[in-house]
Amino acid sequence: MSVIEPNSHRDRSSRVALVTRASTEIGVATVQALARAGTDLALALETEPAPHFMESLRSYGSRAVWFPITGSPNGVQSAQLVRAVVAALGPIDILVANTVRRVEGQIDDEDVDEEALDEQMATDVRSVISLIKAASKSMRDGGRVVALGSSLADRVGTPGLADFAATRSAVAAFCRGAAHDLGPRGITVNVVQIGAIESPADQGLSKELLAAERDANALRRLGKPSEVADAIMFLAGSGAAFITGSVLNVDGGYSA
Repeated sequence: MSVIEPNSHRDRSSRVALVTRASTEIGVATVQALARAGTDLALALETEPAPHFMESLRSYGSRAVWFPITGSPNGVQSAQLVRAVVAALGPIDILVANTVRRVEGQIDDEDVDEEALDEQMATDVRSVISLIKAASKSMRDGGRVVALGSSLADRVGTPGLADFAATRSAVAAFCRGAAHDLGPRGITVNVVQIGAIESPADQGLSKELLAAERDANALRRLGKPSEVADAIMFLAGSGAAFITGSVLNVDGGYSA
C-alpha cells in the first residue's frame, strides 16, 4: 500500500509529478511512463511543448500542464514554479529534477570559457538544489525526489570533463544530505546516474567515438531513454519506499 495519499483535487487516486526538461529524449520517455501510470504532469520547460505532445499525454487520462521556466532557475524562480504547480494541480508527489549543461575543456586550458563554466554550475548544481528545496516544502509526506546525474560522478575516464564531473558529484552529495532532512516525512531522495544514452545527436558523432562509448560499457551498447525512465519510475514508486540517499547507475556497467 502506497504511503502517498490521493490528490485531494481529484476524485480518483492520482499523483502529481513535476518534471523539468521533459522535451529531451529521457524527459519524453519519463513523462510518457508517468502518464501511463495515471500521474498528473507538470512539465517545466523553457518553450511551450507542441500541442500534439500534450494531447498524447492527456490521452492516458491524466492532466498535463506546461509551466515556463528558465534553464537554471534560482531559489525565487523555483519557489514561483512550485506555487504555480500546486495552484493548478495540487500538492506535488514526485519531482524529477532533470537539468544538465555539459561544458568540456581541460583545466589547464588558457582559453577556458569561464562564463560557460559558471552557467554549467548554475544549471547543474544550483538549479537542482533550488528545485529540490522548493518542491520539498510543498510536497506531501511520502513523496519522491529523483535527480538525474551522471556516472561521471564516480568514473570520469577521459580528459576534459573535470568541471562537469564535479557538478554531478555535487548533486549526488546534496541528495544524500537531503535524504536525511526529508526522511522523517517519508520523502525519499535518490539519484539516477546515467551513462551513454542513445540520442539523435549521436548521428553527428564519429563512428570511432560511438564505438569507444559502447566499448566502455560492460554491456557493449548504448542505453535507451526508456531504460532510464524505467529506473526513475522504480524510484518514484511504492516499491522503493525504503530506498533513499542512494545512487542507481543506469550506465551499462560503465562504472563497474
